[in-house]
This record gives sequence, C-alpha cells and structure tokens, in this order.
Amino acid sequence: MIDVSRRRFLGAATGAALAWGTTGTASAAGTGSGRDWQPVDSPTDRALHGVARAGDRTYAVGGGGVVLERTSDAGEWRVLTANGPDGNGSNLHAAASDGERVWIVGASGALAVVDAATGDVTTHRAPDDVTNQFTSVALEPGDGTSVYVADSSGHVHVSTEERGRERDWTHATPGSGAAIRDVTAADGRVVAVDSNGDVFETRDGASWDRIGIDDADATLRGVAVAGGTAHAVGGALYSETADGWDVADPCEATLAAVEIGSCGCVSAVGADGAVLHRPGRDIPAGATLARWLGRWETTRPVQTELDALVLGTPAIAVGANGTIIER
Repeated sequence: MIDVSRRRFLGAATGAALAWGTTGTASAAGTGSGRDWQPVDSPTDRALHGVARAGDRTYAVGGGGVVLERTSDAGEWRVLTANGPDGNGSNLHAAASDGERVWIVGASGALAVVDAATGDVTTHRAPDDVTNQFTSVALEPGDGTSVYVADSSGHVHVSTEERGRERDWTHATPGSGAAIRDVTAADGRVVAVDSNGDVFETRDGASWDRIGIDDADATLRGVAVAGGTAHAVGGALYSETADGWDVADPCEATLAAVEIGSCGCVSAVGADGAVLHRPGRDIPAGATLARWLGRWETTRPVQTELDALVLGTPAIAVGANGTIIER
C-alpha cells in the first residue's frame, strides 16, 4: 500500500504544518533589472537541485529536504520546510509543474505533490515500495495524471492513473541500468537521458527506444523537447536532427540543465555559474544548435555551479550553496 498523507505548507496550520526554518543567506543581494541575470537573497545555504513554477508561485528544492517558495507579488524567497514534504529530511533532486501543482522527488523514494493554490501537499513516498534515489520527474503536458519518475538505478516509474489519493505505477528500465539523470515530456514524447550518454524515448509510456547519442563522450545531465526536437546537455549541447545529433560547445563548461522558451530561445546552466542563451527570434524553423553557434551568449553572474532553471517572468536558476539568480 502506498503511504499517502496530506499536510499543508501553511504557517497558520500549526498542527499539520511542516517545520519552518531558515539557515542563512547564500546569494548576494539584488533583485535584478533588465535582461541581466542577478543573484538574489536566498534563505538557505543548502544546495538547490530543482526549480518549478505553478501559478504565481515558484518552488526550489534541495539538500536535506529544503523547499523554498517565491510568490510573484512579494518577489522574495522563504523556507516552506527545512526537512522535506514528509519531514524525513531526504535530499530533494528535482521538481516539475503542471501549472497548478508541483511534483517533487528525491532520495529514499521521496515523492510529493504541492498544490500551489491551497498549500496542500500529498506524499507518495516509496511508490510500490520503491525506495531508490529519484533523480528527475516529468508530467505529460495537458494531462495532470501522467507522471514519469526517473531514478539512479536506470528505472523510470510511470503513473498514468490516479485513484483518489493513491496512484497505480508501472516500472521500466530503458537502458542498461545506468542512472537516468533527467526526463522530460512534451509533444507526445517522453525523453530520458542517462549517465552513459544515451537518450531514450517512449510514446506510449511503456516501450522505450534508444535514439542516441553515438558520439557522446560524457554523462548527459539534462534534456528538453520543443517543436518535436530533443536537446540534451552534459559535456556539450546536443540537438536532435533527421540524421542524428548536432553538437555545440559554446562555453566549454559542463552543463546541467536546458530549457526551451516559447519563442524558440534556448537557455542552459552549469558549472562555474555558466548561463548560456541563444535568442529565438528570427531563427528559421529547423535551425540546429550547431548552425547557430555564433548566436550564443555566455555569462557567469555567479561562480557557483547551477543545477536547474525555469523560464518565464522572471527566469530563475538555482544551484550550489543556496544560490538563486533571476532575470
């Protein structure tokens, strides 16, 4: 039986609320202006590994179970819990949003859902008694019930049906068992990347096919899909083409995450505070990352590693030592 409980991220609900806490400020002061990335005040110095936006709220998750929240009206970050959605204290590794709810995953089978409007949180820790280290989570666009959870043992756990507060799960191993580092869902595809440099896809949620990358010489850490095309990052940027994969290396930094904006712009973050951006305006349909290498802009607003980002207003990236930057 899945252990499902409900709690509330609200300070007033003292009986059921999660523990609030603060641990310090890791990012330099400043709210940012114009199109420049700027570090902002952070209420924690723990590493932040995931960030996602739902409604007018943005959530960041990280070490020791810390969960931060930013509201668009206040524009400031606060600690919702220092010990995880269920108080277990497991490290949290990723977050994903369906626009209304944010799914959070982490170590020891940590799995929870936060309702941004109400503050309610539902925990699904150890689905089907799986207590692996969950590394990434993806939600099927337009379908709030289909959830894909990746783990460090090479599995993807899939739930396509919700029964009340419980969920049914199936389990697959797309590759050889190497750690799945990221998974994303878009355009009728679910795409995952692993630590062997392999990329896998499924269109039915059950059968997986390897689609690359034959010449990847490093771990892949992030993946995004837009316009039917997959883009992966690790030691370089890889863009799917009809003939294989194009490769670009604009900054010679290991990259951890990539996102594609609605305008077609590509943003990525990684080691040593690297932030890459390629404008999306006036770029012909079908253009690849490699063909537009000259359009890349590279900045380093901080010197610490950045692990995750979310686009929008503002765009936000998070990383080591509680670092948060915004644009």
